[in-house]
Amino acid sequence: MVRVAFIINGSKKLTVQVQEILKLSEEHPEIEAVNILTKIPKEAIEEAKLCVHQLFDVIVAVGGDGTMNEVLNGIMPLNKTVVPILAILPNGTGNDFVKSAKMKFKSVDFLNAILEKRCTPIDVGKINTMGKTHYFLNIADVGFGGKVVEILNKQRKFLKGKTSYSIAILRTFFGFRKPTLSIITDNFEFQGKILMVAICNGGVFANGLIINPYAKINDGILNITYLGNVTIIDYIMNLRKLKKGLPIQHPEVHYLETKSIEIKRIKGKVSSEMDGEYLAIEDQVISIVKGGIKILDF
Repeated sequence: MVRVAFIINGSKKLTVQVQEILKLSEEHPEIEAVNILTKIPKEAIEEAKLCVHQLFDVIVAVGGDGTMNEVLNGIMPLNKTVVPILAILPNGTGNDFVKSAKMKFKSVDFLNAILEKRCTPIDVGKINTMGKTHYFLNIADVGFGGKVVEILNKQRKFLKGKTSYSIAILRTFFGFRKPTLSIITDNFEFQGKILMVAICNGGVFANGLIINPYAKINDGILNITYLGNVTIIDYIMNLRKLKKGLPIQHPEVHYLETKSIEIKRIKGKVSSEMDGEYLAIEDQVISIVKGGIKILDF
């Protein structure tokens, strides 16, 4: 018997495919399935912690990147000898990690992977800041992307979906002021104005933009994309390349590889985010946990 907990973002309407997988899991004689519906932000973190203590074999994040991130942060910090498999069932707006990992979903394949406990280890990003630790699977960023998420969260009270994301980006374009940051990696140091620093385990963010074409989720390396003192016009002119996953050729755009990065605010307001979750932090040290979690492989 395989014990499976589905932690479901209750604010999202379930797709037909998700409903089918939930129904098949509930009816399967070799699966003990429990559905947990979350209603408020951060609730999935606590529910995931409980599922770890209750020794579930597989914990499934049903939602978008934010739900995935909360479940991850519920699993990762605990001291345990048995670590559950993390599975992701996309039911959100962007689901960018699914794109980064190139996941293809078929109900039968998903179910068979659960029954076989088929999994593969992947890397996890680790953020240390203000005495706290946060984890991410896909991308964390400081600057423009963080501001987009900050605005997006405020809009969600009256506007949802992909339209809300597009409007948040436009609002950020017109109001963003580049902060001055200090960046230190294993082999690189920089101090100056920054549009954005993207710290990538996966390569896709912002609803399908490939911010780093070199990122891999299992190579033990953080891939960094930093956009320095570039203009918003530069950013807009390169959107086609970002959508196609082509490297941007610009004197203020750089791609780096590192195992850790330290970011400090020198001047200006700083916004941060990880996997689409807003972080009200400024100074941070980010590192990679190689093979930090097992993910369902189908």
